Amino acid sequence: ADPAPLRLLLSSARLACRVFYSLNSPGLTQEFEDTLDEWMAEFHTLLTFDAALPAYADTEKETELDAAKAAVAANTNLFMELNEEEFAKFLQTFVQDVWVLLTKVSLDVRQDNLAMNSIRFLTTVARSVHFALFRNEGALKQVCENIVIPNTRLREDAEEMFDMNWVEYVRRDSEASDADTRRRAACELTRALTDKFPQEVTQLFTGYVGSMLQQYAADPAGAWKAKDCAVYLVTALTARGRTAASGATATNELVNLGDFYRTHIAPDLMAADVNEAPVLKADALKFLTTFRSQIPKAEALAAFPGLVRLLGSDSNVVHSYAATCIERLLSLKEGGQPRFAVSDLQVQLEPLLQGLFGAFQQPESAENEYVMKCVMRLITFVGPQIAPVAPTALKLLADMLLQVCRNPTQPGFNHFLFESAAALVRFGAAADPALLDLFQAQLFPAFQVVLSEDVQEFHPYVFQIFAQLIELRATPGVQPALMQLFPPLLSPMFWERPGNVPPLVRLIKAYLEKAPGEVAAGGHLEALLGVFQKLLASKALDHEAFVVLAALMVRLPRGDFDRFLPTVWQLLFQRLQSARTTKYVKGLVGFLAVFMCNRGPQSVLDSMDALQPQPPLSNMILDSVWAPALPTIGGDTERRLALGASARLLSEVPRLQEAGNAALWGKLLGAALGAASDVLGGAGGGGDDDVQEFDEVSGYSAAFAQLHNAAKPEEDPCPEVADGAAFLAQHLSAAAAAHPGQMAPRIAASLAPEQQAQLQALLQAKGATLV
Repeated sequence: ADPAPLRLLLSSARLACRVFYSLNSPGLTQEFEDTLDEWMAEFHTLLTFDAALPAYADTEKETELDAAKAAVAANTNLFMELNEEEFAKFLQTFVQDVWVLLTKVSLDVRQDNLAMNSIRFLTTVARSVHFALFRNEGALKQVCENIVIPNTRLREDAEEMFDMNWVEYVRRDSEASDADTRRRAACELTRALTDKFPQEVTQLFTGYVGSMLQQYAADPAGAWKAKDCAVYLVTALTARGRTAASGATATNELVNLGDFYRTHIAPDLMAADVNEAPVLKADALKFLTTFRSQIPKAEALAAFPGLVRLLGSDSNVVHSYAATCIERLLSLKEGGQPRFAVSDLQVQLEPLLQGLFGAFQQPESAENEYVMKCVMRLITFVGPQIAPVAPTALKLLADMLLQVCRNPTQPGFNHFLFESAAALVRFGAAADPALLDLFQAQLFPAFQVVLSEDVQEFHPYVFQIFAQLIELRATPGVQPALMQLFPPLLSPMFWERPGNVPPLVRLIKAYLEKAPGEVAAGGHLEALLGVFQKLLASKALDHEAFVVLAALMVRLPRGDFDRFLPTVWQLLFQRLQSARTTKYVKGLVGFLAVFMCNRGPQSVLDSMDALQPQPPLSNMILDSVWAPALPTIGGDTERRLALGASARLLSEVPRLQEAGNAALWGKLLGAALGAASDVLGGAGGGGDDDVQEFDEVSGYSAAFAQLHNAAKPEEDPCPEVADGAAFLAQHLSAAAAAHPGQMAPRIAASLAPEQQAQLQALLQAKGATLV
């Protein structure tokens, strides 16, 4: 008979099922609830319907019948997740339907969609209050034998991917991107059943795993897939909770993890032939990576020689997994401290570095991001002790950079390449500052190519490392080769790209820190002012304008900066008037705080008033900008500086002590108390100084990606203000002592009772008094 009419009907049924899914995803409507019996009857009919539809010639194309049944399985899973109460009366029927269906599903790729949707439904049921449907030991045995194990075995298409498309294999297998695979679905079902029936499921699978391992032992060359399946099942059974930093953090106590590792995993890691049974070696590496926190330190250390050897495997998957395993072990912490010390691995460090760079010579691994990430981790792990080999390693990295400049295609690899270079500069210079000249000479040719050929993806990285090379020098001045780069850096072309702005601003700060006189003498101040003006006009980048402005103010000779100060004030206040935003006001207040801490408040106010003496422009700014924004300033450093500047404003500016400015003085004090109350209340907190995890930098835009190893600790622009609230209390106390009897009446007249209570609490907390 012609199958075309049936194909058409089944395709229509599938579409109806998908419409049903879409309409019920937001929640069950009254209309569907009223007709639920009819819908479920049709779904049952579809699941149990059988017809001999001819398969397509394309081995990956599912039949219309399988597609319709998969859509029904997705619908039943949706109802189990969202409408369990309404679906409960149909549950027994559909569990039986799906169960029977899964026993008939083949391992063909064309039936993957049907198998995955069906297994997901059973997994949802197993995790629900209806898990008792699986309580029967016979039922558990059938699930294990007929559903889990067949769908966990490595298929030929996965084996082919292992050999022919290693990048996709690794992405799916090690980065948890295999959500749409039978293996992952079977794994999740195993975990769901283990959570509900730990004793029974563990006992069942222990028998199956033992049997598969015996098959492998009897015929290692012919039955290696049995061991692969066994290792996968043990991982699914054992790992109960995991984190990116530590791997498996909770395990199934019924599984003897240590014994399994020593008997079945360690031998594969330590095998002399690194190219034999590559899939099993990949399994062993993934097992150690997953359970790295559970494997004793001594056993993990004993595995390092084997891990180093496996970096030389011809299999891209194997040496990538070896690099990932080493990287994760080196970053592992116990009690907040690194698990391994450099001394623990001293003997392995040189062969490890050689093995990593050797892996880049393997076909298709020249830009292997997993290996490069391990290089970065190794350098940061070793620290300053890397100095003896740093020049050699940096030369290799610079040569790689020249190669990838031609066609940057691997964002993750590129990021870790620059991180590794920055780490070598950082730790090499820490051990021997004289190495900086050599580092600069090695990196300069590649960096010149990046800039001259406009490799936009790399500009932010290059600017960060240039800044690092300048900042790490202990002596003032910038080398001529780097100084020659300064004028081109002010070109509008670079500043048009938002990703360039943060590293360029940092680079300009580095030049101003080390060579302010040369910058001023070279006639670059007008161009810098243009950069400031361009950034100020952007609502997205105006915060960077204040960074540039603060650097100019702090670093330039006073006369050079003051020459442009009237123009700066005009630009700042024009932007305030034309495009005022909360972000801009906070940035302006932050700059004013740094300016006052650096120059003193009277000098800053006088420079403002030079634009408009009467009424004083500074009074208007303090009243309408400073005071309202002060309590909203976030960030510990920003609030501390603002309180320090407020303390000096309230105590050092004679004009504000006058009777005519009493209301303004009170408003400023009230705003300062509002900011100080947050500090006293415990707001804010220190950041985490731990080394961050470096995830893949996706896409090819020239977005800014900060290099952790090139980062510079922020310099405190006002170290004398260690505690902003205490500084405020002490200055108020000193001002009161200098003018006895004047402070108390002014406070009583200008502060509300609750503000007066805040002031008393502040003074008491900081051990200060008002005379």
